[in-house]
Amino acid sequence: MKIKVIGSGSMWTAYNSASYLIDDNILVDMPNGMCKNLFRLGLNPREIDHVLLTHFHGDHYFDMPFYFLLKSKSNDKNVNVYCSKEGKKKTQKLLKLAFPNTVKSVNEAINLKYILASSFKVNDYLVKKWLVDHGSMKPAFGYIFEKENIKVGFTGDTILCQNVEYMASICNYLFCDCMFVKSTTKHMGIDSLKYLTEKYSNCKFVVSHLEDSTREELNKIKLENVIVPEDGLEINI
Repeated sequence: MKIKVIGSGSMWTAYNSASYLIDDNILVDMPNGMCKNLFRLGLNPREIDHVLLTHFHGDHYFDMPFYFLLKSKSNDKNVNVYCSKEGKKKTQKLLKLAFPNTVKSVNEAINLKYILASSFKVNDYLVKKWLVDHGSMKPAFGYIFEKENIKVGFTGDTILCQNVEYMASICNYLFCDCMFVKSTTKHMGIDSLKYLTEKYSNCKFVVSHLEDSTREELNKIKLENVIVPEDGLEINI
């Protein structure tokens, strides 16, 4: 599994919004500016056939209209969107808002499928969706990818909750929210991360959705089993 960290920052930083590209074909979250961020990294969003959305805050899905439009003009028109049941309505509403005169032609051009199941196959991976706790934003999900006894998890935005602990307990790598120095009612912080790293030492944690102050503190304290990524970091698992 090849994972490229496309974005590791919160909205209020110069870093791209949190998102990850798997094997150049699978994307976890499609935040604002995603297509341009991919092009800047020398990657082609036309080659992405699978988009997994964790929840419906703008910094996790607002580039979907531009992705849909780009795929409609590409040779590869396969688009598979994995999300909660609200996904179809929200992404189509956003497409209509962005391109009101071309919604019909874009939808007719692409081979669009919405997958709402709690477990499914994406290429060679078995993927399971896990409910997490992102305060009043409900539902919010994380995902676990499994292949040949290797498990890689993505928490999305969340506080420390039972399913995040479960993900940490079984995953080889966990790409996890760590927005703040101190946890809030919506996001994990360094205190939650310290708890996870001490309890689940077999897991490697890759932090994301970072505020600048959180990134600075994590780079200063250098927690064991924690990777503080720069945008564009590639991890081969």
